[in-house]
Amino acid sequence: AYAQAIYDVARPRLGGRFQLVRGDNHGKALYGNEAIALGALSGGLDLYMAYPMTPASSILHYLAANGPQFGAHAFHLESEVSVANMAVGATFAGARVLVGTSGGGFALMSEAFSLAGMMEAPVLFVLSSRSSPSTGVPTYTEQGDLGFALHQGHGEFPRIVASPGSVEEAFYLTAELLDMAWRFQSPAILLTEKHLSESAVTVELDPTRARWAEPLAHPGGDYKRYQYTESGVSPLLFPPSDQVIKWSSYEHDELGITTDEPGPTTAMHDKRRRKGESIAQELRGMRTVNVHGSGEPVIFTYGSTTMSVLEALRTGGIEATVVQPVYLEPFPVWELERYRDTNPIVVEQSAEGQLARMLKEKAGIESDRFIRRYDGRPFEPTELAAEIEEMIQR
Repeated sequence: AYAQAIYDVARPRLGGRFQLVRGDNHGKALYGNEAIALGALSGGLDLYMAYPMTPASSILHYLAANGPQFGAHAFHLESEVSVANMAVGATFAGARVLVGTSGGGFALMSEAFSLAGMMEAPVLFVLSSRSSPSTGVPTYTEQGDLGFALHQGHGEFPRIVASPGSVEEAFYLTAELLDMAWRFQSPAILLTEKHLSESAVTVELDPTRARWAEPLAHPGGDYKRYQYTESGVSPLLFPPSDQVIKWSSYEHDELGITTDEPGPTTAMHDKRRRKGESIAQELRGMRTVNVHGSGEPVIFTYGSTTMSVLEALRTGGIEATVVQPVYLEPFPVWELERYRDTNPIVVEQSAEGQLARMLKEKAGIESDRFIRRYDGRPFEPTELAAEIEEMIQR
């Protein structure tokens, strides 16, 4: 009743732009960060580690309060550096670990992220973006960390990056990424933004549909931590064990013994490269891109901006095909090649057009129709609908 009264007061000033419609969804209203936390729990989470940094902080709060009843525990450490290094160490003992932060905190984790790449540690990082560089605009939203997520860390090693377009998708994608990290023993990033992290919608979730993180187990016999395999993925063994289990931050041989010899160095690079190819092959059998609607124009977007675009199309009565890449690394070029000659409209919250640049560089999709917002605010549906109509006329 209170919400209805406020709506009645505001309606004349809104010019009829928004119609209040009674819904029939009886699920629970969840914030994006709550869905991420629940998705991780459904995927087998053991430990969550973070130093508070909005807009990821509420994941820590939620798991500290609710994680123990599911056998998961949250740790508030003294710095982002401690968080990332302890997370890598925890995976050595077999713990499924989630780390949450924003751009500034993730920058401090750069060395440990590379450590995870070298040690083949399956840590899942949540990067919830805020607006602008450095401390930026802490309480507003932007998609300026796409390039950062794709190129985090030094050296060459495979990583997995994906971005949910809705609160519901955030739940299932978090569990899926936790499983992918463990299956391929590679660091993974769930890339999202304040808009999704701190927005609440009514959703119905089914934990039985969530993927469970399960590593490739050592079958027995002499153990080699970095055993050469066709897939690039080596079996895992955890302490306590009568076998030597050695993870190393230095380049190493199959046993984990440090080496600077050219032969083993090349062999390990090749092993990690094969693993990257195996990840890409696995993605070919998964849903890596969401497509909404049909017809012209084609609109590319990703992350929480997907829901803004869909709302704008409903508001403006516009028919279009909305293409949302969920996985950003490896980039599912095989799903996107069909759009190369469509001159799509690219909608994103980035001043420099990071998604548009990525589409051109990785998929050969070029466009001269862009809609960008980078004032920290999410797109407003009627304004975005008008901008889309203007682009259609070009």
